[in-house]
Amino acid sequence: MEKILIADDVPANIKMLGEMLKRKYEILVATNGGKALKLACECAPDLVLMDVMMPGMDGFTACERMKAARETADIPVIFITASNEDEDIVKGFTSGGVDYITKPFNPTELHARIKTHLEIRNSREILKRYSRDLEAINNELHEKNALLAGALEKITHMARTDCLTGLWNRSHMMEKCREEEIRFRRKKRPFCFALCDVDNFKKVNDTYGHECGDYVLRAISGILKQSLREQDVACRWGGEEFLLLLPEADIPGVLEVASRVRQRVACSGLTYNDEPLRVTMTFGLAAYEQDEGIDGSIRNADLALYEGKSAGRDRIVSFKKTE
Repeated sequence: MEKILIADDVPANIKMLGEMLKRKYEILVATNGGKALKLACECAPDLVLMDVMMPGMDGFTACERMKAARETADIPVIFITASNEDEDIVKGFTSGGVDYITKPFNPTELHARIKTHLEIRNSREILKRYSRDLEAINNELHEKNALLAGALEKITHMARTDCLTGLWNRSHMMEKCREEEIRFRRKKRPFCFALCDVDNFKKVNDTYGHECGDYVLRAISGILKQSLREQDVACRWGGEEFLLLLPEADIPGVLEVASRVRQRVACSGLTYNDEPLRVTMTFGLAAYEQDEGIDGSIRNADLALYEGKSAGRDRIVSFKKTE
């Protein structure tokens, strides 16, 4: 049953209002503004019928203090008054009241106004609950979206990455190459490829096992990451082959990078199970040629690599066009 607090210092008014309302509502009674404020805080009525003129603290002051307190701010206050003066009516609304009823009371009007404001309050409470529920759902969705975004980022990274070396894989390297080709067409800035291969890698696997081969590939990947420029891209092209994409570089520029990598690999001092490993690499270099495209330019680097292998390995060869 909903609770109504009647605040009035006249016993006859309290009795009259109580008789009108007791069948539908639980009635609470206060005989001045201070007691009304105390009861409102303690009992949380659903609505207050507040007399304007009361000893000690009047109804306007009690209403203002109710509206200033968080626990009572949402309780609707209907003023009951014998005055029809506009000034009193305005003061009642200004102090936080939602309505006013003049004496003598009309039972039908009294019930109708109480019902209206209780329904408004209940609707507001329902909306608050919906708002809280929606906020909770929104927060949950936000958390799930963040988790999904993180998972998607992780999956995307995994799809682009070689699981053994941590370098980009062949598929993602081709995306980077196409991006660089588009940039070349727009700005005409050169770029180059370096295709490099671990020398005698089969012998490493046959002698020490595939775990040693994996160790060597990971070590070389680390050297590549440390040796390249920030804008350069490295990928595991396949097996023991790595492809380097060097934006805004000509052959002398890519030769400088390849020389640095070759020297660091040769001087890496790698060991496996306390066994020293002699690891070297051969490099084939080629500039991007627009008439040959990405595939043709990488094929040129592969031809240069093959030439380096045939000439004894552990060297760098630049592709030269034959007339």
